[in-house]
Amino acid sequence: MLSLQSFDEYIKLEKLRSTMKKKQSSILSRIAIAQTKKPYIILTLLLLLTVLFSIPAQDVRTVASLEQMMPRDTAEIASFNTLRDEGLGRDAIAVIIRTNKDSYVERETIFGEDTKKYVERLDKELQTQTSITKTQHYLNHEGMVNHDQTETLYIAYTDAAADNERMKQLATYLREITEEGVPAGTTILLTGTPIIQQTLGELIQEDQRKTRIASTIFVLLITALLFGFTSSLIPIITVTLSVTWLYGTMGLLDLPISTLAGGVAAMVIGIGIDFAIHLMNKFKFERKEGLSIPDAIEHAVMHTGSALSITALTTGAAFLSFLVGVMPEMGRFGILMALGIFYSLIITLTALPALLVIEEQLIKRWAKKARFGIEKEYKIK
Repeated sequence: MLSLQSFDEYIKLEKLRSTMKKKQSSILSRIAIAQTKKPYIILTLLLLLTVLFSIPAQDVRTVASLEQMMPRDTAEIASFNTLRDEGLGRDAIAVIIRTNKDSYVERETIFGEDTKKYVERLDKELQTQTSITKTQHYLNHEGMVNHDQTETLYIAYTDAAADNERMKQLATYLREITEEGVPAGTTILLTGTPIIQQTLGELIQEDQRKTRIASTIFVLLITALLFGFTSSLIPIITVTLSVTWLYGTMGLLDLPISTLAGGVAAMVIGIGIDFAIHLMNKFKFERKEGLSIPDAIEHAVMHTGSALSITALTTGAAFLSFLVGVMPEMGRFGILMALGIFYSLIITLTALPALLVIEEQLIKRWAKKARFGIEKEYKIK
């Protein structure tokens, strides 16, 4: 049996829960009513915010450096950074010069006056770069040519790999400078840490673009099969706005894309579309039951919105737990996912109902214009 004290505590807890529920319902009800009354104004404001977010979204950086993904206070990384600061730690860039068998100019060996001039020019150019600490090639070092003399190496050492921007600038410069004045009958290949990291950054950008497009197309096809093409565009708009807001925040807060964060957009689309479908499905159900547009919107937002809010809160909290780990890359990923989920919830509760109201109004207007007959007594169903 419950004691009087326990019973009183239970009553207080129930009253608190009831008060919180009423406050939440009141907030959601106001959101729903505002969107049924002024859907175009609300949607215009959200689109203006999206345009503002799209500006910093263009400045999102890509990080491919391994050191940028790991904690700098780790003993091994801290020691290597100390060595680099003292001029003892460096990364190699290799320019491979080899004979090209497919060229119209036949060469038996790599040697020649044109190769010598190419190496001398390359060396002179790279000596002016502060990121280059040392160079090594067959003109100043033995053992830089293979046994049949069809390939030689030009090696440059750099300390730029720890700095993502310096590394990208150096890699871009190297690609340009090595392509100038290539000797006839030879092929130039470029490799090394900065080159590999820049290539990795380009692959990350390409993959995140492809996955975002692919996830949007797949979601559009599935929702089109379930709700029809017109209705499928509404949830796609909401998730697109969510991703734009997320990328805008990444640009503002300087949160870069990396190997792990490259799939954030597709994951946010996958989670955000669930929010949109739940609310839209509830609205469609209420309309079939005979409720008016305002009542159906209010029911959908109030009944579905509270569940979506709790889902977003718990899911976002789970991703924020990544901040407990020592890997900064995991922490960034958790922050980005939590932000994406939060934006998906906000836009689902604000933009989606407004879009549903506008859709209903447009269908109603179109249905009136689609009537035919002498007295316009018939309409296209």
